[in-house]
Amino acid sequence: MHEFKAFIEGHGLIAPDVIPVGQKVRFAGFGKPKGNQSAVFYFFPDGLGGWVKDYSTGQFVVWQSKRAVKPFSRHEIAALKADAEAVDLRKQAKAADKARFIWSKLPLVSPSHAYLACKGIEPHGAKAGRGDSLVIPLFNPQKELVNLQFILPEGSKRFLTGGRKQGCYWWLGKRSNRVLIAEGFATAASLFEYSGCLTVIAFDAGNLLAVAKTVRARLGESVEIIVCGDNDASGTGQKAARAAAVASGGRYLLPKVIGHDFNDLLAGGAL
Repeated sequence: MHEFKAFIEGHGLIAPDVIPVGQKVRFAGFGKPKGNQSAVFYFFPDGLGGWVKDYSTGQFVVWQSKRAVKPFSRHEIAALKADAEAVDLRKQAKAADKARFIWSKLPLVSPSHAYLACKGIEPHGAKAGRGDSLVIPLFNPQKELVNLQFILPEGSKRFLTGGRKQGCYWWLGKRSNRVLIAEGFATAASLFEYSGCLTVIAFDAGNLLAVAKTVRARLGESVEIIVCGDNDASGTGQKAARAAAVASGGRYLLPKVIGHDFNDLLAGGAL
């Protein structure tokens, strides 16, 4: 157990205190706060191997104890990954069907919704869900609705269980020569309202790179891409924005104040 826990932490993740065998356990993904569940591990029943997948980054790694008699072959590692991905795909397909059904039944949210009022932004097509939640759609690179994000008035967020997030996005506005990419809905809304440029929502820092690459592939080389990252105290947003900008041949911008995003900056009237 201690070896496997060290392996998890060696990949930049915070391992749970308890590592049960023979169970898939959700825990915080890379750069995520405690309580987040965007990563999962499976510790084999024999205690001699296991795997870890971080849905926020797409990372999948396999561990094997030094006590194991026979090392995993590349074929066996590929099979483990394929099995895990097959389970994910079934869950994602089910969540996508649910997302499309729910989205089709929801009304547009009121501009006076508490979260919108708190952030100082407009609805931009968001819908109203149960529990006074604000509902945001997620589309895959083929522009198919596959998931939903639910934002409660106080700001807590969740997605449909099993739904795909990696590489998925939503957008505000129409095609423009300059495209902005931001982590969250409120930040993207503020940027769009300020600039009028097409603004794409990646939903978290770990998804910026994949979304930036998709934007470049869909819109071509003539479009200027600016990744508008969060200035996190941890450095997560800055690193992710920089990597996304490099991968897409774009630029990145950050608020000057540590701990702020562009909603904080624009809603506060600093520009």
